[in-house]
Amino acid sequence: MSPLYLVFFLAARNVLRYRKRTLQTFLILCCGTFCIILIDAYMRGFAASSAERIVSQCGHIDVHAAGYLDSSEAMPLDLSIPDAEAVMARLLESAAGSTSPNVRPLVAPSVVVGCMLSNGEVSRGALVLATEPWARTLPGQAAMLNPLLSDAAESIVSGSFFHDPSERGAIVDEKYASRLGIGVAEPLILLGNDSYGSFSMLEVPVIGLAREASLPGEAGCMVDFASFTPAFGLEGTASAISLWFAAASGAELSGSRAESAAVRAVLEAFATDKGLEIRPFATITASYAAMLKFLDIFLAGMMAIFAMVACVGIINAILLSVQDRIRDLGTLRAIAFTSRQACLMVYAETLITGLAAAVAALALGTAAVWILSAAGTGISFEFSEASSVVPKSIRPDLFPLRLLAIAGLSAVFPLLAAILPARTARKLTIRESLEG
Repeated sequence: MSPLYLVFFLAARNVLRYRKRTLQTFLILCCGTFCIILIDAYMRGFAASSAERIVSQCGHIDVHAAGYLDSSEAMPLDLSIPDAEAVMARLLESAAGSTSPNVRPLVAPSVVVGCMLSNGEVSRGALVLATEPWARTLPGQAAMLNPLLSDAAESIVSGSFFHDPSERGAIVDEKYASRLGIGVAEPLILLGNDSYGSFSMLEVPVIGLAREASLPGEAGCMVDFASFTPAFGLEGTASAISLWFAAASGAELSGSRAESAAVRAVLEAFATDKGLEIRPFATITASYAAMLKFLDIFLAGMMAIFAMVACVGIINAILLSVQDRIRDLGTLRAIAFTSRQACLMVYAETLITGLAAAVAALALGTAAVWILSAAGTGISFEFSEASSVVPKSIRPDLFPLRLLAIAGLSAVFPLLAAILPARTARKLTIRESLEG
């Protein structure tokens, strides 16, 4: 029997023999690791859903006229993209040659402006979003829902969403519809300043009412682009154009970091156009990077607290275990068990317990996260009040590699806590052990 095998054989025997000490260490590690896995799943899920929502609201790339972003809060209609049709065609053409198989680019123009919503007698101020309900694709491809309106399309409480790109009308937030006393098929009047600073009015039929706060950017009304732009002096232009990459077989958008080659191709194609500001996803989300970084720091802090608490508990449990076995260690030393092997045996016992706790926590954590994710269970907060691109709830998401990394760290971490007990066992002489 090799010396190393003997050390692990005796360590495994001691793990089973001293069940109470083993169970204490096992529970500390298992419960702590399980909690970290669950917290990490919620934090990662929040970060992932935030990225998905930002992609759907802003696109993988967005385009504005030069200077628009500096004064975007004022919603300046005079700073619009000239010849929006040509810009959208260039975006599709430059992206199409570099996209992955079964991925297609989508584009949609939009305008956001403050207007008075009226039924002819009662008026309420609100943000109005003008966009195309169906995004544009390459010639010959079927029309696809504008990703910007994915939430609104699923949140219709009365009436219907736009059936095809040729339909004209407005989707109204149910809160504003209630205040105006307006319903489906009734006319809605939009009153506001146009791109020339003059007063303009547009009357459109209401085709649907959307659940409160489901329209992008907390808009009170969404109206089709073709009806809105001529009435407000924006014909042929747009305040913003968004480009997305979506699966050709469905409406699912590519991930936030997907299609990097196509993004580079678009940026290169527009590099010399000084009249436009082109922003890739990384630039769009720069203001959210601090928030996501805080989540990582918060999780690291939680793990540090767990490590300190677990370390104290494990050191105490292992030291007591060593003290209880002083005579056993003396007997082993008397039959040619070296001080180094006594030290290794303490490490081996800790490693066996840590591995068992890590495997148990990994199994429980994976099952819990999968069940919670499949059930859509989340911690609801109205994050949208702070920003329309932030999810309204924190939902867990399953990241297998992160789970394995956390479990692996929890299995190895107890070895640090075993340093002091192992050194204690190594320093014991045969005489001290037998007398103890």
